Amino acid sequence: MGSGYEGLSRIYSGGWFYSISAQYIGEILLPGVISRRVMVLMILSVVAFIVSAIAGSQSPEDLKASLYRAFEDRVREIEGIINSSRGSPIQLAVLPLLIFGNNLLVSLVMLALFPTIIGPWIFISYQGFVTGAVVGYGGVDEGIREIASLIPGCRIDQGFIPIAKLVLILPHGVFEIPGVGVFVASSTRLSIALIGYILWRLGKRPSSPIFLDSVREILMPLLIGVLLLIVAAFIESFVTPVIGFIVIGALCTR
Repeated sequence: MGSGYEGLSRIYSGGWFYSISAQYIGEILLPGVISRRVMVLMILSVVAFIVSAIAGSQSPEDLKASLYRAFEDRVREIEGIINSSRGSPIQLAVLPLLIFGNNLLVSLVMLALFPTIIGPWIFISYQGFVTGAVVGYGGVDEGIREIASLIPGCRIDQGFIPIAKLVLILPHGVFEIPGVGVFVASSTRLSIALIGYILWRLGKRPSSPIFLDSVREILMPLLIGVLLLIVAAFIESFVTPVIGFIVIGALCTR
């Protein structure tokens, strides 16, 4: 039993995996701002999201339809809020604020789950699965065809639909997914400190970790995560639709 605790401690306290992976990644991306350990955890969380999204896109159509209906309900709620804000000085900011608020809430939930250790990873995997299922639903294909029909004489082949879907996700997704991933990484960093404390209490570690040091380590990453979510929200509101419409027009077959 002792060897198991010691092995877990070595992995979570910066053992062979982090020393190899983070040695290169941490020096390339934001050196001195985000620690190597947090950077590696963030990248792993992005990978978890992408893998789960792929799994979601391959899920049964009935499940996709159910998740898509829930997504539609949320979209209608947002539309109602936007419509009620017409004429307001902050009308243009309502949509990005709603998107940012939703993503920040999800991220804070992941951060708060650090005592569960695996909770944030289950949560981000679930978010990825739902995203993949919604995007992979056939109703989205019809929505893209409806967008294409707004262009005179435009018809989009089924083979181009996946490209159109990617274009409608990537512009803001390259900011949003890492932004959420930073919160997962920060949550895991707190979990590492918690595990270290438990091991110390069990006599499996010579000294108690300083929890405040872990908090200091994640403050700057969390700030960067919030900024990424803000940028993603505005891009999703104003840039992604324009890029998507342009690309769909370019994919038209007449």
